[in-house]
Amino acid sequence: MSPLAEPALAPAAEALVPVERLEDGEVVLLAVKPSRCFVLLVSWPWMAVAAAVAAGAALADWGIGAPVNLRLVGLFCTAVACTRLTLACFQWQGRLYVLTNRRVMRFRGAFHEDFHQCPLKRIAEVHLTATLPERMGGVGTLWFERADADGRRPDCCWLHLPEPQEAQEAVEKALRRIR
Repeated sequence: MSPLAEPALAPAAEALVPVERLEDGEVVLLAVKPSRCFVLLVSWPWMAVAAAVAAGAALADWGIGAPVNLRLVGLFCTAVACTRLTLACFQWQGRLYVLTNRRVMRFRGAFHEDFHQCPLKRIAEVHLTATLPERMGGVGTLWFERADADGRRPDCCWLHLPEPQEAQEAVEKALRRIR
């Protein structure tokens, strides 16, 4: 079973895997969407800036600086925050992480698919990280370090997974099987 945080609210992630992307004999071992916290985690910097601008406008209106139109600034900041949240919802909807018996894959893109894959044979290590905001949301990120990366930053990751330890265990189990 896939480690989905909210299985009752989301369709089975396995059903979202495009079958035309699977090779003959390839079996889906894990398919997972990012946590719903993804929307807030990718949007919070924009929302923080919008709140700071609104607070700065309020301070300026209280006589500290030049008079401003608080209503206009508030509407602009609200529009920026709502636009970023809407974009993050589209990003979440178009994102899927898949582990098969041969490779790891990442699908992203709401309107145009961006597809990345890495054969399991080329993965040297799997790293689990969690920033402070991720830890607060109970999520984590998996980084795949390729054996041929020459010390560069890993080129593939699964962002903001709802059950990161379970996903890491599934990938490591698949890696042990392939070696």
